[in-house]
Amino acid sequence: MGIAEVIPGVSGGTIALILGVYERLIEAIRSFDISLLRLLKQGRYGDSWDHIDGNYILVLFLGMVISIFTLSSLILFLMAVYPAAFKAFLSAVLVFSAFLEPLKPKISRPFVIGIILSFIICSFLYLLPEKDLATISPLYLFFSGFIAISALVVPGISGSFILLLMGSYQSILLAVRDLDFTIISIFLSGAVLGLFSIVRVIQLLYEKHKDFLLAVFFGLIIFCVPLLWMQGYSHDSDLNFTSLSVGSLMGISIVFIFKKFRNS
Repeated sequence: MGIAEVIPGVSGGTIALILGVYERLIEAIRSFDISLLRLLKQGRYGDSWDHIDGNYILVLFLGMVISIFTLSSLILFLMAVYPAAFKAFLSAVLVFSAFLEPLKPKISRPFVIGIILSFIICSFLYLLPEKDLATISPLYLFFSGFIAISALVVPGISGSFILLLMGSYQSILLAVRDLDFTIISIFLSGAVLGLFSIVRVIQLLYEKHKDFLLAVFFGLIIFCVPLLWMQGYSHDSDLNFTSLSVGSLMGISIVFIFKKFRNS
């Protein structure tokens, strides 16, 4: 999930769905509530840890942080040197994973409505011009984190792509690479606030309108794939049959590895 959050066009929420940890992730985030504050006030720290599924969150968070800090430079390298193969790899991962459980399409009225809504959302993203800001204010950094964190709990919508549209992607990635903790802390503050705001909406929809919500997620993943090929981070100098084939085959292989790992 950490790797996915670094790559424009790929959502960490999508990876959570593929690996079968999405519902537990939503429930764990939602557990940061009044009951948690009550347990902490009473000094029941063990119960507080269990209430938020602390072991799960800790392991997930450490995995994401380690992958982001260790692989940011590699992602930048692949984007610059092997752009077409990299995009083909990502496209294959997204498309093939969308046809596996739990996203596998089930034709129904909620599915059709969800697909239409996701198409409208993606069409809006296509029309937004990408920004390139030379300097970014702390308030804008905070707002960027608040908006981009939606990708953690909304499969299909890429937080990195949102940062590209907002013009803050390069600044955030360079801050991670250079360990600029001032920029990172401001961004994360906005992300934390945004995360706890949106997760309750997702939880409510997941409980009462699951088929509709999964249809929206399916549509967002499929319709956002072309966004990968609209990015301005490369000139696709390696755009040829070999690059596309190798990238696609690697992507398909990763999906089946994920599936096997999930079922084990």
